[in-house]
Amino acid sequence: MARPPKRRWALGQGIYADAHGITVQARIGTAGKPNFRQSPPVRFGRHDADGVPYSRSHNRELVECYLRLRGALSDARSDAGGAGSLGEAFTQFLAAHPKPAGVESSRAHDYHTHVRAWQQTPLVQLPVTHVPRKAIVDALDAWTAAGKAPTTVNRRKQILAHVLRAALEPDEAGIYTLPTDNIPDVPPRTYAPRGFDLAIVARILAACPDRGQARKGQTRGTVSLTKIRLTVMAWTGLARTSLIRLEKKKVDFRLGRIYVPPRKKGKGVEGMWAPLLPPALEALKQYDAAKLWGTRFSKSSYRKSWVRAVARVQAELEAAATAPDASETAIAMLHQWRAAVPPHCKPYDLRHSFGTDAYQKSGDIYAVAALMQHKELSTTEHYISAGVPAAVQAAIAKMHDAWFPNVPKPTDAPARVFHLVAKPGA
Repeated sequence: MARPPKRRWALGQGIYADAHGITVQARIGTAGKPNFRQSPPVRFGRHDADGVPYSRSHNRELVECYLRLRGALSDARSDAGGAGSLGEAFTQFLAAHPKPAGVESSRAHDYHTHVRAWQQTPLVQLPVTHVPRKAIVDALDAWTAAGKAPTTVNRRKQILAHVLRAALEPDEAGIYTLPTDNIPDVPPRTYAPRGFDLAIVARILAACPDRGQARKGQTRGTVSLTKIRLTVMAWTGLARTSLIRLEKKKVDFRLGRIYVPPRKKGKGVEGMWAPLLPPALEALKQYDAAKLWGTRFSKSSYRKSWVRAVARVQAELEAAATAPDASETAIAMLHQWRAAVPPHCKPYDLRHSFGTDAYQKSGDIYAVAALMQHKELSTTEHYISAGVPAAVQAAIAKMHDAWFPNVPKPTDAPARVFHLVAKPGA
């Protein structure tokens, strides 16, 4: 049987009839405007519950449905997010998933932070049944442009899907159709090598003040706790959180080894015993004398000390290289510094430098991954990428010695200057 033509006629405001039934649809605003809101169509049969055909004069049930839809749209446009809005869905989601007491930061409970980020967007005004895909993409693009990490942006998209799934009803087959389904993930960043030679690290640490800063109402400390922490991080490769969890019983001063605590970042790995370098053992003795085991410290304190030390070393090298009687060594040292140290150097680069140097000396990516507690080798590759030029140079040097033993090698000034920046322990 051929279907009747798709011709419809108006029975009232937002109420239309055709050969298949009657559709009720409400809207607020003008189409194409930012404040335009349109409800999904609601289909009725051609007769009411008593079997009486709907008409222009008999549309009370249709008008009541229209008013309910329009009222829901009006509530959803409120700033706080009214009934049926996405803002209300966010509130209900947080109420149904309370954050456990004592949890500071964990991937299992980071949805509170991401939901609050969504609550700062205009999406809270939209009805939960009509969230445009473009609005979600615009919010994700805004976070990406603001410098948020791709993992953070993708995590927020996942959290939004969880919120919508909890607020919407599945279809007859039990399948959810969400506006986030066809939005691709933000591609991961391409990380540039951030590790540099430990000789440069030693010189930066030497530029840190040996005495602590004076606090309000107190005298200046005789030792710099920040310098001790930075030194331990530099020669052990420990991250800040791992250093905070480090206990005295996990350090064997007699055998010169340390139990690296398990990391919770990423997929997590188990702890392990690792030997200590002499500077690390000496720094841990100072760490023990200062009674810093299990003490927390802010990121800003040791970051400020590190940035100031980096600026102090760079100023010294620039002054020596720009002096009237500057030597070729001083100029080469400045060029090497600028090529090795990133513009925005930060304390976490100490860990990258330790992992990079470990790979340069061993060439074993599996050993470095175990030492740095990486679950995936792809994470370790970010560290060893800085060691690739040195590995290539060593490979060419071996080929030169094997095939041309009687031909002298060309002078490699940067390689000589590399150890003139500073020597470990100097």
